Parts: sequence; C-alpha cells; structure tokens
Amino acid sequence: MVQFITAQVITLVIISPIIVIALNKSDQKQKSLLLFAGYYLIYACLLFTPLYFPEFKFINTDWNWSGKTYAIAGSLFFYALFRNEIAKQHNHITFKQRNNKYRSALLGVVFLYLITIGLAIFCIKHSDKRTEQLWFQFIIPGIDEELAYRGIMLGLLSTVLKPKIYVASKSLGNPALIITSIMFGLVHSFSIDHHWGFHQNWFEFINMFLVGLFLGWLTIKSGSILIAVLSHNLINTLLKIIFWM
Repeated sequence: MVQFITAQVITLVIISPIIVIALNKSDQKQKSLLLFAGYYLIYACLLFTPLYFPEFKFINTDWNWSGKTYAIAGSLFFYALFRNEIAKQHNHITFKQRNNKYRSALLGVVFLYLITIGLAIFCIKHSDKRTEQLWFQFIIPGIDEELAYRGIMLGLLSTVLKPKIYVASKSLGNPALIITSIMFGLVHSFSIDHHWGFHQNWFEFINMFLVGLFLGWLTIKSGSILIAVLSHNLINTLLKIIFWM
C-alpha cells in the first residue's frame, strides 16, 4: 500500500508544473488546490483498498466491485460536503445538457448503448465469467471515473486555473482538461511494485490520455458528465466484445 500511495503522490508531482503555469494568480486558490490533492489521494485509496486488504471486500469476485463502490460513495460524500467549491466555475455533476445539440448526441449514445447490450448478450454464450465482466463494464467504470475525473477534479481545477494556457502565443487548450487526462492516463499505466520497481506502460498511457481528453471534452461541451459516463461504459464494453469475437 505504501508503494501505491507513493505512486499517487508522484502523479500529483508530475502535474504540479502545469498547475503552477496555469494558476489564476488573481485569486486565492489554496483551498481548492488542497481539496483537489486531498480528494485524489482519498479517492485512490478507497478504490484500491480492497485489492490490498481483502477483508474489506464485500463482493468476492475477480472484479473490483467493492473498491469502485467505496470510491463512488466517497466521491458523492465529498461532493455533498464541498459542492460550492466544486461547482463554483462549472457544475458538471448533473444530468441536464447545455443545449439541444448535445441532447441529440445523448440520444445517439443511448441508442448505441442498447445495440451494444444486444451484442453483449450474443457474446456471453452462457459464460458466468463473461456475464460478470459485462455487468461490471456496463455499470461501474463510467460512473466511478467520470464522477471523479470529469466531475469533481475537473470542476475543482476549473476554479483554480486559467481557461487556456499558451506557449509561444499558441494555445495548448484547457489546462484542467489536460491535467485530468494526464492523471487518467497515469492511473491506468503507472505503478510501483513491492520491490520499489517503477513500471510505466506508455502505450496504455497515450491511449487513456486520449480517451480522457475525449471524455473531458464531451463533459465541458455538454455541461454534464452524463454523456461521458455512457460513452465510457460503451467504450469499455465494445472493447470486451471485440476481444471476444
């Protein structure tokens, strides 16, 4: 567990230069930054505790239902306590779409979701293991990770950072989106083993970083994490189906 917490602290150190560059220095932002860092560490610990301490598992399966449930509950509790700070700039934790264009996109995603369910049922082939995998991918990852990364962390950083950062007069985009996407990539690709060996899968990082950018862009444009939640679960489920075919 010490190695795991160290990996999360390293993640915060990695993104700190971008925060310093993009920080909106006209306001006092220490509270939001502390909330951001504290939330990330607490969230990560809730998510992975059942993997390190099996006695905290209340669903004993191959998939981390328990950790995801703890993480979702912790995120909702954190949001209830600090909603004013998180939603000061943008409140993405809502089902309401910003305009009709994105409501149409939501209907499209729901339609694809239903088609994917049909494909999934076809691919299960009476396998209990596959059934559990599909239920997990249909329900859990999108709710947990979008609530955390695109809901709470993106919301907190949006109150702290400038809307855009520039290098040599060229815009690099929204720093809050870039930072949460880097963190999303690292949580899926970076680890420290029990012997303090550092492991970084660059292919996985780039893949998850780009997915994070896409889901974050959907959240910002629609004003809600709803499309991102459904799209996230859709991507995960489709990848499973493609792997099984």
